Amino acid sequence: MKLKSFVVAALFIASGSVSGANYTFSSTVERVLVDDEKFAGCMVLLTDNFQGQLPNCGARWATMDCLKEFPESSGSIASNKLAQAQLALVTGRSVTMRVTDTRMANGYCFAQRIDVKDVR
Repeated sequence: MKLKSFVVAALFIASGSVSGANYTFSSTVERVLVDDEKFAGCMVLLTDNFQGQLPNCGARWATMDCLKEFPESSGSIASNKLAQAQLALVTGRSVTMRVTDTRMANGYCFAQRIDVKDVR
């Protein structure tokens, strides 16, 4: 009986840790999107699918929150993230992204950070 209680408690703890997760990974920008009403205003499509690490996120797309829907967002930071994604797209450089499922827009997770990698 104690083992059963322990297993149930462990499952609750494990499922709680999935919520609010961050994932940092490298990828290539495939497309950028700007919208007046949906997706928190702007998004990036990546070649790598991070949904396996963040199952609540829509596959391969991440919002940069150009509409400032999230409290930690500012217009200038979101614009800079979008500009970094556009730079990576036109130059063919890869990026390192940190995405979180603590903030969502239309089922897509929030890109907290984007770094354009140096060409070597």
